[in-house]
Amino acid sequence: MERGHIFNPSYVLVTTPSLLFDMTVKPLEGMAEDSVLFVNSPKEVSIEQLKKIRVIYGDLTGLALKYVGKDILSAAMGAVACKLSGLISLQSTLGAVEEELAELGLETDIIEKNVQLAKECYLSTESVGLRGLNHKPLHKVVEVRYLGEKGIPDLLSVGNTALRKTGSWRVFKPIVDKNLCTACSICYIYCPEACISLDERGYPVINYDHCKGCLVCTTECPRNAIRVERETAWS
Repeated sequence: MERGHIFNPSYVLVTTPSLLFDMTVKPLEGMAEDSVLFVNSPKEVSIEQLKKIRVIYGDLTGLALKYVGKDILSAAMGAVACKLSGLISLQSTLGAVEEELAELGLETDIIEKNVQLAKECYLSTESVGLRGLNHKPLHKVVEVRYLGEKGIPDLLSVGNTALRKTGSWRVFKPIVDKNLCTACSICYIYCPEACISLDERGYPVINYDHCKGCLVCTTECPRNAIRVERETAWS
């Protein structure tokens, strides 16, 4: 119940550029002229957008890997949002990050790494005041119906999940080294998305159209035969 609909956002933050072109997500929908779009990307991305939207880029994934060692972006994106708005100070931002993560029971060193990440993201982002926004649309109320324990998503057509290519969500790409692989099939068994099949010799084959990069396969591989590379599509 903490999330609601925002139909005319002044700020939109996108964690991966691939979502910009996802017709299911449509992150730019409802944005007015002079609103601000922040994209987590080390380089500019060609966006066909008729509206005069201010676009800002930043490699938050790179900073997260630098400070935290993982592509965990919550503190980074939160800090960027605070700085963009121009309404929240650095002290308040860092205090909020520390408080939120402490409530999750994280260790002190992990919290400190996230605080340092948030600090650099805040300081490296410019504050963008929203000027010229005169649109004041009527509020639209959307009722969210609670479906109870049986309220699970339905697939409305047979095989439609095959058409939804989720590989663009991936930040890290697992790659099988057949020189080390013993064809034990453990990665095949553990893959939560069933993206791994076995070839005629029993070696794993990864379907990159649907692999989300969760890296469960690399964790479970007893031979460390699956290496990890950061995707280069947007970097």
